[in-house]
Amino acid sequence: MGLLGRASCKRTVAIGAPSLPVTVLKCQGMRVSEQKLRQFNSVIGWNKSEQLPPTFVHIMAFPLQMSLVLEESFPFALMGLVHIKNTISQLRPIHINESLDIKCYSSDLISHKRGWQFTLNTEAYVGDELVWRSASTNLLRQEVQTIARGNMPALRKPIEPKGATENWTLANNLGRNYAKVSGDYNLIHLYPLTAKLYGFQRHIIHGMWSKGRALSALSDVLPPAFEAHVKFKNPILLPAEIIFSHQSEQNQGKFSMYSNNLLQQHLTGHWLSL
Repeated sequence: MGLLGRASCKRTVAIGAPSLPVTVLKCQGMRVSEQKLRQFNSVIGWNKSEQLPPTFVHIMAFPLQMSLVLEESFPFALMGLVHIKNTISQLRPIHINESLDIKCYSSDLISHKRGWQFTLNTEAYVGDELVWRSASTNLLRQEVQTIARGNMPALRKPIEPKGATENWTLANNLGRNYAKVSGDYNLIHLYPLTAKLYGFQRHIIHGMWSKGRALSALSDVLPPAFEAHVKFKNPILLPAEIIFSHQSEQNQGKFSMYSNNLLQQHLTGHWLSL
């Protein structure tokens, strides 16, 4: 059975307080498929063809992350996990022809008001040089609540975006398109029916698509070495009309995503030069 089949079958362990394994998974000599990279770049809007998008290593590591979560000792199922925040540190640009050694491990299991949250950590090396790392915090919701447009938390009044703004149209099939290029077929991203199994009114776009699209929009101002933090707020129900706002100074910047006439905030982030 493949990883996706195993992921759909695994269930969360519900007895007692969970604990994370100390497993560290590694994969050496990983190279980029140029065709897959072109498809990925097209979906997130990345235009630097000789340099990996900052979120692409996350995609390269996704099978390793899945394997970690599918370990018998790992207490949570993959399907239904909600990505709530992510930090990426690009220590230098990665050329598309470089071979990467990647390792993945879990940490920071804590109780959350809606269940449990934990962090998946990923590091990428070229030889002995650490060139990229990320920390993805995920939430396992144990109290399923329907999340619809009408009852998602909204701002009290429209916010005035600071800096430049862009308007993006997110198609109904964007989650499926991103799943094809990322390998992340979590059911909450595919169709309204599959998303409803996990408490969502409709399918939602991947958090890492949102981050990848944001960093693509900022590619001309990001320095070669930087750290980018995002918090995923209200999920983006597809289809959607999104307003992206951003402002940058010499060594740092901020960005956000909104919808519903600036009454609903979906993502906040900032970046720092390293």
